[in-house]
Amino acid sequence: MTIIVRIYFFVLSLLVVFSYGFKDPNLNLTANPLIQSLINPLFHLVYYERPWTTVLFFLFISFLFVLYLFLLKNTQKKIAWMIVIGGIILTFSYPALTHDLFNYITTAKVTYTYHENPYLVMPVEIPNEPYLAFTRAANKVALYGPVWILLTAIPHFLGNNNIWQTIIMFKVMNVLCYVAFSYLIYRTTNSIKNVVFFVFNPLVLIETLVSGHNDIYMILLACCGLILWQRCKLLGALSLFASILIKGATVVLLPLLVIRNLPWDTLLRYAYILLSIVFFVVAPLREELYPWYAVWLIGVASLMDMKKNWLIISFTIVLSFSLELRHLPYMWMGYYEGLGPFLRTLLTLVPIGMYISSIGIRYVLKKQHEKI
Repeated sequence: MTIIVRIYFFVLSLLVVFSYGFKDPNLNLTANPLIQSLINPLFHLVYYERPWTTVLFFLFISFLFVLYLFLLKNTQKKIAWMIVIGGIILTFSYPALTHDLFNYITTAKVTYTYHENPYLVMPVEIPNEPYLAFTRAANKVALYGPVWILLTAIPHFLGNNNIWQTIIMFKVMNVLCYVAFSYLIYRTTNSIKNVVFFVFNPLVLIETLVSGHNDIYMILLACCGLILWQRCKLLGALSLFASILIKGATVVLLPLLVIRNLPWDTLLRYAYILLSIVFFVVAPLREELYPWYAVWLIGVASLMDMKKNWLIISFTIVLSFSLELRHLPYMWMGYYEGLGPFLRTLLTLVPIGMYISSIGIRYVLKKQHEKI
């Protein structure tokens, strides 16, 4: 097991190095010539050797999922140190695969440096703002709720107007939230396997700790709300409303607060189904199926009884893998249009289709065996 742990940390370290190849061309992280000489070959690999980049990323996610499945089947009793060390390693990764973290940073700057209302003033309206060079969706007002805007004040001020330092502070906050969620899972389920199911899921690692998406804050507060609702109605409602005021997806969980005498496991299944409707139906209608939205489902599933809900658990694992494959077409082609939407859909549906087929075959064989 020690060898597996060392391999796990080694792969995470390689992923950190690999992530710097995705550095935005307009972003200068450092003037240090030594660091620049290390980043430049990675930058060339990602932007000019796209087939190799795609293969490498596929190998990363494949290997991480193999390690993930191994850890699920060979759960260690003491994993807290692995969670913390893994989080520390990924704190220093570049927010690859997305520009959302830079949107958070720039919106926080609009709010706390320029003292403008982020729901009225767009970043692009700030004259001579240097962060606009590497920020996407700068022509939109704040996309997230006021609770998220309040939270961004912490890394904004700790970042001290230094872009690299601010990125790290956002990452540190994500790691703290990630650790808090792992603690919540253990306190709720008293199961290390449930903790492993969440914290070592490669989609959670890549989308939360590498890319730096904020979905983990929303689902942490939502799960806290459902747990607290069983004990203190006011605190539960406040936590769920705080979740909604980060991202609005968890508004679909409000009906669960008015259903009385609902068993905990049934409540979680309903929560999973409601969030799945937002994920699979509403989100694609708005834009597309973003991989990081699956953190919602993984978070809720991590609180379930894994034996009773093995179908949901196994589906969530397959879904996690298939969604990470959605990054591959852009890495290969360098643009989202053209064949991109078709390829992303295909790469998502193939693993899920194979999983459903295997479940169907398993069911048929079981029925035949029962007849015999």
